[in-house]
Amino acid sequence: MSKPARKPTEPLRTRHVFLDTEVYRRAGFNISNTQFALLGNEIDAGRVVLHFTDITLAEIRRQLAEEALAKAADAKRLAHDFNRISQIAGLSNETVKEIDGPQLADALWKGFLDTLITRLRGHSVLALETPARIVFERYFEGQAPFEQRGSKEFPDAFVVEGLTRYCASNDISMYVVSGDAALRRAAESHAPLIPLQTLDEVLAAAATAAGDAGDIEALVDEIFASPGFDDQVSAAIEADLDFVDFVYYGPLTDGSVVSAELEEIVSLDEYDVAAFDTSKVGLIIQVNAILDAKVRYLDKEELRDKDDDIRPTELETSSRIHARLKFYVSIDLRSLRFLESELLTRDIIVE
Repeated sequence: MSKPARKPTEPLRTRHVFLDTEVYRRAGFNISNTQFALLGNEIDAGRVVLHFTDITLAEIRRQLAEEALAKAADAKRLAHDFNRISQIAGLSNETVKEIDGPQLADALWKGFLDTLITRLRGHSVLALETPARIVFERYFEGQAPFEQRGSKEFPDAFVVEGLTRYCASNDISMYVVSGDAALRRAAESHAPLIPLQTLDEVLAAAATAAGDAGDIEALVDEIFASPGFDDQVSAAIEADLDFVDFVYYGPLTDGSVVSAELEEIVSLDEYDVAAFDTSKVGLIIQVNAILDAKVRYLDKEELRDKDDDIRPTELETSSRIHARLKFYVSIDLRSLRFLESELLTRDIIVE
């Protein structure tokens, strides 16, 4: 594979960083994963300070509760089915207990908040204290994030105004990280705020600030050219494919992806340096790959009984798909071997 290009990265323009709800949701609210662990290291080193707003916390708490209640309902249905089967089989002592949805939601929220405050040392910004007049003026003038007719992005608008007021009060600037284009446009219209799309960009900027760019570039060149590098990339991706959520949107009836394998890596498109020290370097690499997905579906035309009722037959086929994957890898600078890796892409559409 040819060496990918390094994404243009400038050193940190400010150490203050705000992450939108969308960033946490994209990580499955798991703020102990690899990306957030790297962020925690930058916080420990003093290069980054994390900020959140009261509105953001309220959104996260609601979404965590919705997910917990939905998962608890799914678990309850599965528990009933398993318990019924166990009774038929005479295994009454092996029944599954039901999950308390509200209790799980409360535990999730407490765990999230503890990590945010204790490990990531987040600083609170009170966006709800923003005067409503400021936000409504932007709404009636159709300014970001209200450019679209009928837009009701009031939580985002209060967040942006709250961050702006906080920056002005403390004479600082702040990165605003969000995959929401409307929120980034709103942030861009305020001088103290610097919009970014992903957490990767913050990590890359922090790594650039921590090490000499020329030295890092030379090291990465050596890593990509090292024997066995391509095999290590393939193994790292294959090891995590089982953790990807494949969503089937094709024409097959009740189609679902049951497994997937890496067929080919077409190219490594670009990379960011996410972490760097004297013994190892952390890279976030974008990969253009071809996957072989096994799709299970129902064939309703296969069999009919004497009353002409449909008796669907379950079949399986393959779907060859192109996928843009992103993965993180930590590499030992002496052996050039992968120390750890994590596939950061969590959702892939199969058609």
